[in-house]
Amino acid sequence: MMKNLFTILIFLLFVNITYCQDYTEIDQHARSVKYTKDLAKLTDKLTSPYGDELSKVRAIFTCLVNNIEYDHKKLEKMKSAGYKTGKFHGSKEEIKRQRLEQIQEFIEETLEDKKGVCQDYAYLFQAMCFHAGIECEFVTGAGKNNPAYIGKANIPERHAWNAVKIDGKWELVDVTWSTGMGVKEDFGNGFFKLPPQTMIMSHYPTDQKWQLLDTIVSKQFFADLPFLNPGFIKYEVSDIQPFSGKIRPKQSISCKANLPDGSRLAIYKNRVLQKIPVTFDGERYHFDMSEKAIYGMIDVCIMLPTGRVEPLYSLKITDQ
Repeated sequence: MMKNLFTILIFLLFVNITYCQDYTEIDQHARSVKYTKDLAKLTDKLTSPYGDELSKVRAIFTCLVNNIEYDHKKLEKMKSAGYKTGKFHGSKEEIKRQRLEQIQEFIEETLEDKKGVCQDYAYLFQAMCFHAGIECEFVTGAGKNNPAYIGKANIPERHAWNAVKIDGKWELVDVTWSTGMGVKEDFGNGFFKLPPQTMIMSHYPTDQKWQLLDTIVSKQFFADLPFLNPGFIKYEVSDIQPFSGKIRPKQSISCKANLPDGSRLAIYKNRVLQKIPVTFDGERYHFDMSEKAIYGMIDVCIMLPTGRVEPLYSLKITDQ
């Protein structure tokens, strides 16, 4: 009972979440800046036109998203090595020095090679923010990057992202996932300054304070949430009901979304359109699942006028 009440309180936080912010001019500037492996020069070129922290952070973010490629070969090497990044020896001060030297090496290699994995993006983003005089933290934890993880609390904590302080408020940023990691995905404005209530659907920090939620949630609660697809951010989905990644057969669902003209929502299973009635009451989209018992993974999708279908979020239908 308490878990259900807590779930209701959390999903109520989704109401009226705003993603919209126009970064067009900043993004155009960031893309126009000639890339250089000199961190100071690159950061100065990106941030010099702006006096506010938000614009500076966005320019740095966009530059990295557009210039640094995800390094799948490095990831495979890290997997083979058991994700170990090296051994450190000596006193606490000596170990700290060795770690800082290693981080600097990661940053320099990423700038030089224009490729990296999540830790490289996060360290470089942090270093550029520091150079711009902006507080930034390196955050590690679990990334829910597969709908198969719904309900599974043993998601490996091998991902890295950032918390950055903008105008006195901590915000969450994931440069790595915003690149699409080698896959052409449109995340809209990307994992940039996402509301904590949205970020927790896909990112669970090892240090729970970086949830930035009013009430800390458990890793199991995180695992039980719906799976966030790129379209979730792009089309500003919010107020999912029920706010759970696992629903019962014939249990109806609803959500809010900002859809382009001529678009509609639909349910897909294994990329096959399901005959589920969908209605819009002027505020939310309602899916009447009562007529047909479906089991397994389903995707709530947007069907665009062009015929393109994009998943918004995924759910698992189960009796358990």
